[in-house]
Amino acid sequence: MKKNRLQLLTLLLCMLLLTACGASGAENGGTAPETPPQESTAAPETEEPSAQQEDVTLEELLGEDYVNYLTETITMQMGNRMEKDPEVRYFPIEDNAPLSDYVTIDETTKFEVDEEGNPVIYFPAGTVTDEANGEQSFRIPKLYQ
Repeated sequence: MKKNRLQLLTLLLCMLLLTACGASGAENGGTAPETPPQESTAAPETEEPSAQQEDVTLEELLGEDYVNYLTETITMQMGNRMEKDPEVRYFPIEDNAPLSDYVTIDETTKFEVDEEGNPVIYFPAGTVTDEANGEQSFRIPKLYQ
């Protein structure tokens, strides 16, 4: 029963993310923002300590099935970004391959917690897209607020 509720919550969250991604594209009038969403810059070293330094884990933030949740959410965000910007190609989507063929998601995955308490996952340049696109970041909504 608990697993079914988690799957339902995951499905609802995915639908919400898809709706939100579509709404933000409509608000922009179909024009690309000045700074593409797939690009990110490394956080300055003078910022607040990252979640890993505070000993918060992805499992604590997202639940015991965090690897599947992260994989599904990041893959969905990659697909959405590719639809918005045809110049950007994410390897897992383009190759129709699992995300795990390109990166490992586990307790050592680099992440920080944003101001709203959501984890932001970082992948080094060249791991999931061309190196020219830089380090990639993915904001992951928490399942339980």
